[in-house]
Amino acid sequence: MADWLEHLVGEWTCDADSIPSDPQGQTTGTETVERRGKWVVIESDDHARFQLVFNPQTGRVLGDFLNWHHPGLWIYDGAPDGDRLVLDNRGPRMDGGEGETDYQDIWTISSADERTTIGRFRDDSGEWRDFNVTRYRRKV
Repeated sequence: MADWLEHLVGEWTCDADSIPSDPQGQTTGTETVERRGKWVVIESDDHARFQLVFNPQTGRVLGDFLNWHHPGLWIYDGAPDGDRLVLDNRGPRMDGGEGETDYQDIWTISSADERTTIGRFRDDSGEWRDFNVTRYRRKV
C-alpha cells in the first residue's frame, strides 16, 4: 500500500465535472503531491489540502481533507483494493438537508500517468450516488 501512495507523488493537472454534468460544476487545476515523512500531502491550486498515511499495523489508509473555502475538517479511513483506494468519510449533507451523510472518494490508478477520483454520497434510500469525477494527468 505504501507503493500505492507513492504513485501519487508528483505534479498533476486535473479537470473535474459534476454528475450530472453542469458547466458550473466544471473546474480545471493543478495539484502538487509530496512525500513528507510517512505522509503524502496533496495541495491543489484551489486552496485545498489532503493528507494520507498508510498504517501498516491495520493495513488501512487514514487521512484528512480541508478546503479554505469551507468550514470543517473531513476525516478519511479506507483500504486498498488493487488499483483502487476507497476512502470513507462522513460530513454535512450537500443537498441542503439537515444533518450528515456518508461519503466515499474512490481513487483509481489507470496508468503511471493517469488517475481518477469519483466522489459519491449515500442518499436517503441508502443508495450510493456519484456527484463528481476528477481526472488527473501527470505533468511532464
